Amino acid sequence: MLDNLLYHRDHYASFNSFQTIINPMPSALIILLGLLGLCPAIVTVGGPALPYLILLLLAPGLILVSLKLGPGEAEHMSKIVSRPFLLAAAFPAVLMIIQILPLPFLANPVWTSVSPGFRHGITGSISVDVGATSIALVRYLSAVGMVLLAAAVAVNRERAESTLIGATAATVFISFACLLHDLFGLNVVVALDEARDCACLGVILSAACAILVFERHETRRSNSSQARKKFSVSMGACLTAFVFCAGAVAATRSGSLAFAAGSGLLTFIAVAAIRRWALGRLGAAAIGITAAVVAAALVTVAAGDPDPRFAFVKKDPVSIELTQRILSDAPFFGDGAASFTALLPVYQTSNLDSPTVEAVTSAAKLSIEMGKAMLWIAILGTSAAVFILLRGASRRGRDSFYAAAAGACLVTLMNLAFVNVGLSGSAMALLSAAIFGLGLIQSKGRVVS
Repeated sequence: MLDNLLYHRDHYASFNSFQTIINPMPSALIILLGLLGLCPAIVTVGGPALPYLILLLLAPGLILVSLKLGPGEAEHMSKIVSRPFLLAAAFPAVLMIIQILPLPFLANPVWTSVSPGFRHGITGSISVDVGATSIALVRYLSAVGMVLLAAAVAVNRERAESTLIGATAATVFISFACLLHDLFGLNVVVALDEARDCACLGVILSAACAILVFERHETRRSNSSQARKKFSVSMGACLTAFVFCAGAVAATRSGSLAFAAGSGLLTFIAVAAIRRWALGRLGAAAIGITAAVVAAALVTVAAGDPDPRFAFVKKDPVSIELTQRILSDAPFFGDGAASFTALLPVYQTSNLDSPTVEAVTSAAKLSIEMGKAMLWIAILGTSAAVFILLRGASRRGRDSFYAAAAGACLVTLMNLAFVNVGLSGSAMALLSAAIFGLGLIQSKGRVVS
């Protein structure tokens, strides 16, 4: 009888272990961390196969979370990822679909006369390269899927911690590669602007990890030598990560990059200070006034340039002049997402030796490809997202650093759009989407029944 009970106990324990192994939510977390792990490979190795690997990992991850998301978690996610978010996310996708459709009355008639200059000719649509715009649409939908995957996985506190640590680790690896390139001249980075932008986000994420370690240590209230040792090791790791990321930004010797990273870091520190010392509305007002003064200073600096999209660019005059000419000819609905490369042969006919292969800034590239109004719509939307995230962080009792870090990263991303073209890369799309999904789902606390 006893042997029979022992057999059934061992069999049940083995079954539980098997269930844990194949549990879809931990598996989805592994997939999410795998996608974050692709970011260093994208900026250091490159290659055309990696974007397809993103889709191969993202699709099963979304299927897994849709199967195993608990009722409470699903209800919480439905409250956070509401209709306004879905409508805002659908707007760029609808615009790209319109660019792809054969709508001759919306197409730019200028390109018809110079159609032999395009590699694939002109098909009578808004986009001058329908194939590139279609790929851009898939990449955008992948980024939206990454937001949903990160939000579904990070709805749980333990999985949220793993997501934050995974995103930070990705930026540390990228920052290390940047340091090898900038300090030792090693050719280990294939997308330098994108890698440096990731390092800017790493400055904020490493600070968020430090707050995570401090809050967990403070909550446990353990004074044992083992707890103190664990706390010291964890804080040391966070400090090391911060040094790597901040060092990578400093090694560029770019004031614009340093300002972009610093603005996000100061935003994060401000939110943490308001919560820590209970500064309330008075503290928030003081920080808001300071931010307004900084913004006014930036506008004053940008006023010296006829176009703010080029005010903070430090590149060769040929690249800037070429981008400005393409931008001046861009119609209201743009020339098609990811179509900038297709436009180059037409504008480089008088300067075949020009090394330019990209727009000088992401802001200029977005205006060219998606229309001049789209940039300012994107800035307004991002500003609204920053407000939602920071307000959520200020209202949370604990774990506020997730939403605060996400809002601070969005501040940095808005500044980076006017510095270089790194935001257009796949690694930045993955990393930014994961951070936003994490911060969005953790911007409100979940009551566990």
